[in-house]
Amino acid sequence: MSGPICIFEEEQYPLIRKAAALAGEILHLVGERVAAGKTLLELDAFAEEWIRDQGAVPTFKGYMGFPNTLCTSVNENIVHGIPNDKPLKEGDIVSIDVGVTVTEDFNGKPFKYVGDNAFTFPCGEINAKSRRLLEATNEGLWAGLDSIKAGGFISDISKAIEQIAKDKRYGNVQEFGGHGIGPEYHCQPFIPNFTEYFKHYPDDEIKPGMVLAVEPMFNIGTSAIKKHKDGWTIATADRKNSAHFEHSALVTKDSVEIITDVRKTRDIFKS
Repeated sequence: MSGPICIFEEEQYPLIRKAAALAGEILHLVGERVAAGKTLLELDAFAEEWIRDQGAVPTFKGYMGFPNTLCTSVNENIVHGIPNDKPLKEGDIVSIDVGVTVTEDFNGKPFKYVGDNAFTFPCGEINAKSRRLLEATNEGLWAGLDSIKAGGFISDISKAIEQIAKDKRYGNVQEFGGHGIGPEYHCQPFIPNFTEYFKHYPDDEIKPGMVLAVEPMFNIGTSAIKKHKDGWTIATADRKNSAHFEHSALVTKDSVEIITDVRKTRDIFKS
């Protein structure tokens, strides 16, 4: 995880909210375009154009060499998928992860504000097993978000997510998780989705001014993963479907704001 913990000043809150709101909006604009016959490259091009039209830039493009605006991971692919020209099919599930960077001066110097979020969208009608997976992973996300409070600890988030994965009997990806957000995007603390981590690494106190990206990844099968030959795409080892959800939370003295949640997604799968 690159970069130390970042604590934003209160006067910076409006700009981190702005970047997060843009990220939340473009995520769901892309999601509305997920359909059979669409390609991930078409979605990627739309997202990049929209972000730049807002006077912002795509966070992921060029980050550590990543080639695109969106991370797009279909079915058994978990995270960090590279958009391609293969048409989506009815019944696919598609994780879209997107970051938006807004640069403004702070204390006389340019400062980057990053919004980061992800959602796994159904492509048309999906089967019941995939729908339950999406519901459970979104539930895990909100359990983690609800556990955040100033004076609490990162392990509170991990415990909440882990409990949902156990209750629903899903594989809980351990090699990847959430993170802090700072001017260079990823920063400490790492936010694992399981508590065993803290037997080996220190826990961090949650403090006002932190922005935390909470990011569960649940698998229908085991938690085991593999990396594709492209060097980026992470997939389930057993090739069973995976879901991935993420929101960014701003911790203030008085509250926790889910700053990417512009479409109010807590109950989105409840009919």
